[in-house]
Amino acid sequence: MEKANRFLRQAEEMYAMQYWDLAANRYYYACYHAVQGLFIAYGLPAAKKHSGAVTQFSLHFVKSGRIELTYGSFFARMMQLRQKADYNCAYDITEKDLMEQVNISRNFICKIEQLIKDISV
Repeated sequence: MEKANRFLRQAEEMYAMQYWDLAANRYYYACYHAVQGLFIAYGLPAAKKHSGAVTQFSLHFVKSGRIELTYGSFFARMMQLRQKADYNCAYDITEKDLMEQVNISRNFICKIEQLIKDISV
């Protein structure tokens, strides 16, 4: 979770500087590392691929009802947005692409932190 929060701070900095592609990357990776931390906390193996992280998250946390369905689809959308930002030379991420994702990213990470705290109580 330390890495997730560090990447979230980096995302906020990139967003403030209007580096949309970099912000999309950092927001996604903040969420990705939070999900990997969740897997570790629950004794699940870390995902080896990004698509595997999305699938495993959906299987163990969304379908089980531990986390809302909207967060499952959000995580998948963030992965796609990050792929566009990193690999699609013909597409530039815009502020509009990120506006909705910013608050959801913060809430997503908070929700995961709460799930981790709940198992240690």
